[in-house]
Amino acid sequence: MARPTFRSIYQRLSLRTRITVSFVLLMAGAMGFIALVELVDYDQVRASAISNEQEQQVSKLQATLRRGQMPALPQGSYLYREDDVPLVLRQYGRGYHGGAAPNEWHLRVFDAQGKRYYLLQEGDYFAYLDMWINMFAALVILTCVLCAFWIGRLTSAHVIAPITRLSEAVENTAKPFPYQQARDEIGVLARAFARHSDELERFLHREQCFAGDASHELRTPLAIIAGAAETLLHQLPAGSHLLPSADRILRTTQEMERQLACLLLLSRSPASLALGPVPLRDMIEEGMARCQPWLSGKPVMLGLDAPDEVIVVSHAELVRSVVWNLLRNACQYTDQGEVRVTLREGEMAIADTGPGLPSSIDPVQFGRFLPSARQDGEGLGLSIVQRVVEHLGWQMTVQTSHQGCRFLLRMNATPPHG
Repeated sequence: MARPTFRSIYQRLSLRTRITVSFVLLMAGAMGFIALVELVDYDQVRASAISNEQEQQVSKLQATLRRGQMPALPQGSYLYREDDVPLVLRQYGRGYHGGAAPNEWHLRVFDAQGKRYYLLQEGDYFAYLDMWINMFAALVILTCVLCAFWIGRLTSAHVIAPITRLSEAVENTAKPFPYQQARDEIGVLARAFARHSDELERFLHREQCFAGDASHELRTPLAIIAGAAETLLHQLPAGSHLLPSADRILRTTQEMERQLACLLLLSRSPASLALGPVPLRDMIEEGMARCQPWLSGKPVMLGLDAPDEVIVVSHAELVRSVVWNLLRNACQYTDQGEVRVTLREGEMAIADTGPGLPSSIDPVQFGRFLPSARQDGEGLGLSIVQRVVEHLGWQMTVQTSHQGCRFLLRMNATPPHG
């Protein structure tokens, strides 16, 4: 049986225990370093550096004195012979002697050519040593900070590695999710994600089945109604008062068929949509022609501001649903003024001079719009528009007031994958 390693034992620990162990090890390392620093006395280090520096200077002075020359000393350094040394310095024997701040001084007594010499140096002479020692201390502190940063990054990487891997798997829907067999908090989270993902898939499957079944089941009666209405239109006399009713039944039935087809497309994944070039100007002009019954008898001008043609790569039926629902609402609820469609490359705007959106519709957080008495049926149409826009990966913003509405669509090239 293989001997367990520290890594294998570490991976068996819970996430809470791993974080605790990491902090304990980091604190132990910090305390060890602090204890090591406490063993080193700053004054001892400085005195040792000064003593070594003076030993090197004494060696050079002895060599110069053996040649019978009196050396030149820098400012702050004084060399006395035994016959001219100040009385206060005669009491010191060979070796190093010094005085602390504020009147810091350093004395080195040595012999050369059978005579005793006294090298006296002021504290300012060794100021550069303080600078080097401080720089060394700063370097040590910086090194410790960098080491702590590196250790922290390394430790955190090991601690959050399972979370990162699990989040990537959830984001990319890579199944089965990792760590489902783990007994720590990551395992609990992975199993919860797996259960939730399975529930969502089952719910989506049920929704898709319902949308497909409902669409197929409703198509037959709608086709019968549409056929009967079309027969009535052809068989009724030209002046019959039933002609407007039969025409309205036919148009409403056709609209319901289009809405069912749109809902069936919305039940599919965006990645499965068949994309192609969609001529927007032709589609808008078609929708404007279909909207004429809602403008009959009203002082409303319907205008289009667009280039000769604008092509967008998308799904034709879904784009047609967006254009038709927005145009129909604008024409249906505008009693006077203007409904204008503005088309540019990558953008389409539909503006009207109607009463604006009702209070039951939130123009920012689009959801399932609630119909009111005046806007009967508008909620469902705008709700479908919002779902289609999200399905295609477009963006829609709305400006609404009592003077009218303006829907702005920013059309991306391809729908999101999902």
